[in-house]
Amino acid sequence: MKPVLEPDYRLVFEKSSGCYLILDTALSVVAASDAYCRAVRKSRDSLLGRDMLDLAGADGASRDALQASLARVLKNRRPDAMPVQRWDVVEPDGKSIERHWSPLNVPLVEGGQVRWIIHRVHDVTQSVHAPETAESERRMAREQDLVIARLRGANEELAQLDNLRQDMLGMSRANTIALTASALAHDMAQPLTAARNYLNALRRNWPQIDDTRVLEVIGKISAQIDRTGEIVKGLRALMAAGATPHKPEAVSAMAGAAAKLAAQAFARADARLIIDIAPDLPDVAVDRTQILQLLVSLLENAAQATEGCTTREVRLTARLDGGALCLAVADTGVGLPPEIAQLLAEPFAATRLIGSGLGLPIARQVAKLHDGTLMAAPNTPVGTIFTVTMPLKAPEVAPAGRSV
Repeated sequence: MKPVLEPDYRLVFEKSSGCYLILDTALSVVAASDAYCRAVRKSRDSLLGRDMLDLAGADGASRDALQASLARVLKNRRPDAMPVQRWDVVEPDGKSIERHWSPLNVPLVEGGQVRWIIHRVHDVTQSVHAPETAESERRMAREQDLVIARLRGANEELAQLDNLRQDMLGMSRANTIALTASALAHDMAQPLTAARNYLNALRRNWPQIDDTRVLEVIGKISAQIDRTGEIVKGLRALMAAGATPHKPEAVSAMAGAAAKLAAQAFARADARLIIDIAPDLPDVAVDRTQILQLLVSLLENAAQATEGCTTREVRLTARLDGGALCLAVADTGVGLPPEIAQLLAEPFAATRLIGSGLGLPIARQVAKLHDGTLMAAPNTPVGTIFTVTMPLKAPEVAPAGRSV
């Protein structure tokens, strides 16, 4: 079967026929389509990092109109169409050419918050300069219909891309569950084998064994069965579908459960896990299943990164920083490739990170669902530190009639 290649979504965006920019919430340009670059006679490098308001030209009214439109998008989280604006284009030789644009600003919302803004413009200079005749009006109407049709098509494409992103994130989560289940099979075999050995010993020595020894062996069997139950319970929590209301959870208990789920990865790497939980941590309101997914992904990444290294050690720490919970996973491995670290801050990271095989889409998405962030930085002297910072918040109240 021919392998299915993952599309390069940045390339798809840059080569689209529309004149598009992507802005961050600080209104800086983070991406530009080739069509936009050609329309404004500027290179992509000269646009990236620029304040969008500076691109509106020297006309104060145009800047004010653009600023007001972008402010409405950030506040209302809805698309905002602007009246036709005059933003002249400066040629490389310094000559200014009059241009009139029909702008539209569309928010990209993640977790209920605006993450990016798509700024789209359509050149309507010809319509503005045309004589005010019936034919001119008809031409303007046709051009407006064309703009609307293109906008609807673009919105449909964006919706399809978002659905694809969600599907791929789900696929990544399913892959993580499959790998975790495979690892847990080995972990579960150990306590079950131990319990069976205790039972066999008890059966062989039954006539000669005294009551005290019988109770001791039964206690050991019970402990092994309890251990198996904890492993199964952790797997069921990881595989639970859908989001649940955030409830108070002990950070130390979640760290311990994640350590058990990731134990096989540490065994394969012959790595040591150190858990350092601050003693004054309160219970935190989170989705326990999602936090387990996050921690397991980061712990397995860290264990794999240490394979073959002289020092194979991973440290999981948890502490409070102001009003936020900070979870950090530091390893002594080979270090995170710079291109992967850069992707964490890029608008197309969700889909592109899936190809990294590092489970980062899961961790990144869970952090966002808790209004938090995921950051990567070099460890000292070697390795990588992943830090998840999540604001502390009150538990969610389940709707009436719904059990939590």
